[in-house]
Amino acid sequence: MKKISCDHFFLDEIKKYFSFDSLNKKKVCVAVSGGLDSMVLINLFLNIPEIESEVAHCNFSLRNKESNEDEIFIRNFCFKRSLVCHVKKFDTLNFSKKHKLSIQMAARKLRYNWFEKLLKKNSYEYMVLGHHFDDSIETFFINIFRGTGIKGLLGIPKKNEKFIRPLSDFTKKEILHYAKIKNIKWRSDSSNQEVKYLRNKIRSVLSTFYSLSFSFHNGLKKTINYLHYENFLIEKKIEKVRKEITMEKKNSPFFWRIECKKIKQLKPLSFYLFKLFSPYGFNDIKSMKQLIDAQSGKQLISKTYRIIKSRNDWILVSHKFLSENKNKTYIIPNIKIFKKMLLPVDMKIFFDPKKENRKNMFFIDFEKIQFPLLLRTWKKGDFFFPFKMKGKKKLSKYYKEKKFSLLEKEHTWLLINGNGSIILIIGNRLDDRFKVTENTKKILGIKI
Repeated sequence: MKKISCDHFFLDEIKKYFSFDSLNKKKVCVAVSGGLDSMVLINLFLNIPEIESEVAHCNFSLRNKESNEDEIFIRNFCFKRSLVCHVKKFDTLNFSKKHKLSIQMAARKLRYNWFEKLLKKNSYEYMVLGHHFDDSIETFFINIFRGTGIKGLLGIPKKNEKFIRPLSDFTKKEILHYAKIKNIKWRSDSSNQEVKYLRNKIRSVLSTFYSLSFSFHNGLKKTINYLHYENFLIEKKIEKVRKEITMEKKNSPFFWRIECKKIKQLKPLSFYLFKLFSPYGFNDIKSMKQLIDAQSGKQLISKTYRIIKSRNDWILVSHKFLSENKNKTYIIPNIKIFKKMLLPVDMKIFFDPKKENRKNMFFIDFEKIQFPLLLRTWKKGDFFFPFKMKGKKKLSKYYKEKKFSLLEKEHTWLLINGNGSIILIIGNRLDDRFKVTENTKKILGIKI
């Protein structure tokens, strides 16, 4: 292990994250718990004149008096150095019970949600966190116990978006050595000794390995670096496969149409299914395999997405996409406004439709229309009289016969007459009651 007796080892690493200019200072917020790592971190940032640092401290109210003393310690530290200090007190226990999370996961969620708000409100260059290499080693073994792929063995990232961890390459021992030389004060967290937490158990076991071999850290650092290279190559291959199986994709709201035939050809299938769809919350490989050959309309649902089997395709959409049109109604008060309205489907209306290109046009007896018209999606109990058919038919049965997927059902618009009758399934079929006959005097053409 290199003996660190001066600042530049740490400061050079920190400066890698910034491009400095002579006109503007960089503004960051350093997350400071009061422990060894974060106190070394804030002291280091105070030694960089090109960076203006502020402090964020979370009081999770988990250690009673000790938590409050940590807060006072941070406030005093910032006051003496005229630092802006943001403090947030959380009721972590109640939050964990309400959201059915472990204490550690609850604290993490609360912490990062607040950090995101601070970033947005104060326009910081970065939120700076004090994770070091020992934290990455612990995460490596935690994920091994839980079961993981290569990504779970990469440790804690040095940077993700606006969050940076400049101490990531330094060990706890190196940071402690530096703190003692610089006479940096910090507070000990008693919860780090509690064996009920998996991380603390692993930390205790790892301490034995640290004492047995000086090369333990270096060996693991090499291993994690190699895994980063391998993960990079795998992600490049996954991106190529993603493009090959994609028929259509858009991001807002999220919609992804995938060709089932091409999914089925992937080998090893289980690996590709996990890599492609686990980011959307789909981890049940067996169910995904069954969905490839399932009948149209079958679906898998995660917390925020669903995969719908539609004929020979998969459609992966966000719940927001599916609920976008649900219970939404557009009121069309009269024909003049109808012509000018911005509606969710592209419709043009004509009073002399015979002069127009008739492709994708529906002809309606205008005198049978009663305003106000409505534009909405289907509801339970809807029925209509299909054009050129005898009798009425429930819309649900019609959709089933036409093999509409769930997605198509929820995104097909209906033009509703003022008396509640369906005039037109937009882009699909006219109601026979509104067809043009020899007695029709005025024709309305609706072009999709």
